[in-house]
Amino acid sequence: MRADFALLILLGIGTLISFSWLCLLGKRLGMRWYAALPIALLHTLYGVVTVKAFAFLETGFAEGSFDNMSLFGGVFFMPVAYWLGAKLFKRKVTDVFDIFSICMISTVMCARINCIIAGCCSGLLIPGTSGLHWPTREMEILFYIILLVWLGHRIINQQTNGTAYPIYMIAYGVFRFFVEFLRYSEHSFGIFHISHLWAMLSFCIGLSFYAELRSKKKVRR
Repeated sequence: MRADFALLILLGIGTLISFSWLCLLGKRLGMRWYAALPIALLHTLYGVVTVKAFAFLETGFAEGSFDNMSLFGGVFFMPVAYWLGAKLFKRKVTDVFDIFSICMISTVMCARINCIIAGCCSGLLIPGTSGLHWPTREMEILFYIILLVWLGHRIINQQTNGTAYPIYMIAYGVFRFFVEFLRYSEHSFGIFHISHLWAMLSFCIGLSFYAELRSKKKVRR
């Protein structure tokens, strides 16, 4: 119960970060401040659905499958909502993806903080130590903080031109691929986990979209 309450609090914090960010850059999307809060709430709710749905796809009807979350669900499924939202409300697709990438990163960061509280997703034991585990969760949180600061600065200064989310997918794919070697997984194939596959897929999709956006920018020039 404590872990569930902590998750709600952290998701609430993530929603507030998204709301503040949308208020800051709402003019670029033609968004009023009072519309930012329900959109931030819907973003968080949809994110929760995607990570739970993806975890269910991984584990099926195994015991406890409905309690699991896989952050790759957000990575792959959130762009669908961004694209549909941009088309439905006639907003520039590249701006929507750039701005909402920060909402995405801050939300999954809060979800990973909850892993520390819940005691899940820990790293493997460090050889030669007395019970110390690799700090994979802490490493991922630090990764998100660095990405938020760097990408946030570039987005505010309009230097991304739609590449923020592809950059996130590329960076996250690389990070998760290597950190997975330090984590325990119930779905392993020798030294490789199912998450290695999702990490490679994230990297390839992100790289493909990034290259496409860069090529279009060169053509316009």
